[in-house]
Amino acid sequence: PKMYVIRPQFFVPFINLLVQTSKKSLEYRKKLMLAQSKEVDVTNFENKLMDFKTKFGRHYGLAAKKFDEAIKQIAIRCELKGLRYDNRTANLEAMAVGDDVNVIRDANNMFNSNNFSVTSASGASLGYLPAELCNVLGPLYDAGCASIISSVITYIEKIGQRSRYAKQGILFVELIIKLRGI
Repeated sequence: PKMYVIRPQFFVPFINLLVQTSKKSLEYRKKLMLAQSKEVDVTNFENKLMDFKTKFGRHYGLAAKKFDEAIKQIAIRCELKGLRYDNRTANLEAMAVGDDVNVIRDANNMFNSNNFSVTSASGASLGYLPAELCNVLGPLYDAGCASIISSVITYIEKIGQRSRYAKQGILFVELIIKLRGI
């Protein structure tokens, strides 16, 4: 199945486009009523308008369905936290862009009960998801309303590539999260 992602900043423009198209359809109907009231032969125009209405309705239905499907899966890209602790900077050296990572629920974390830890495919600790994301995702995950479908490294800057004053590398991951029952 194809996945279409509509970023939150494009929700309002997308809905405005649908509203404008709907308004144009109403304008065409009003023009038809006006033409019919003037007793003008509009049979061909009416047939074309009805054809347009049918096609527009079908396209609108498909767009609404795709929109509903798009909000059921969300792509989130975030920077991992805590890379300088527990030898994670050394673990980072073995990673590359495109590598799959594991995101594991860490409800027993002493700093945040909503926490998620991130490990490499071999189990080496890489860090944690940001607390702001964990505080939203944790309760949804625990309630069974969200599951992480995939997680992959999208950007990496190893300690050797950074300034000599840097104390840790940088690692971004992209999560595909499936939402249910929301």
